[in-house]
Amino acid sequence: MKKRIVLRSKLLWIFSISSLLAQAQVGINIKTPNTGTWLHVDAKGNTSGSLNTSDDVVITKDGNIGIGTLSPKARLDIVTTATTPFMRIVDGKQGANKVLRSDNAGNASWVNMPTTMGANYNVTGSLISYANNAYTLVKAIPVSGAGYYQIGVRWWGVSTASNGNKSTAAIFYLATSTNTANNWTADQANVKDQAEKYVYLDNGETFCFALPLSAKITTETYLKLYIRVTVGGPWRIGTASTTNATWNPSIVVYRI
Repeated sequence: MKKRIVLRSKLLWIFSISSLLAQAQVGINIKTPNTGTWLHVDAKGNTSGSLNTSDDVVITKDGNIGIGTLSPKARLDIVTTATTPFMRIVDGKQGANKVLRSDNAGNASWVNMPTTMGANYNVTGSLISYANNAYTLVKAIPVSGAGYYQIGVRWWGVSTASNGNKSTAAIFYLATSTNTANNWTADQANVKDQAEKYVYLDNGETFCFALPLSAKITTETYLKLYIRVTVGGPWRIGTASTTNATWNPSIVVYRI
């Protein structure tokens, strides 16, 4: 009978200790863990209230982890004012000026920072006439690699004829390609953007406008700008000068 009483007493003691531990805060190198935390580690053992917390690590009752803070506001909250970097990830791909990029699953790795580019192209050198309802290549623009590109067309030219409403119009097409050939039949399947521009004027008057277009490059090496005059007579460039960049169209391209 005495053995049973002793055994029951031991079991009750174990259950009591387990219950207390289940509800207790755990402090490492600190006598009084911060309120609201399950785990509080004070590496230097110098925390006093909210002072000297730069070396502390806590896990709150909400499951947030704080490093250098006693009240993390996110799943991982790191606060540092020291010269030591707040984080270091070594995955074999690290390097100077690299950025951390995530895939669709949230896996992150170091990659090179995407490069940007900008260039301006002048459409000069000869007198050119763009016929009505014909798809004609204006410019094939080389690109530096895969990515998103924006071009700005600044058109400067004349129209040989307008319709009864004194208007003329043309559609501009931006296609991607692996060559510089003027081949609408092959390029029309790769048109990424297009826009139509109406101009109101008397026959033979000079006009100027700007038009943005964009495209995504994957494996192609050129952006091609095509024009098709849809209203009025042919559009001409180089009539004022074949060499002056201001009096002819220009195209600016950006990688964004």
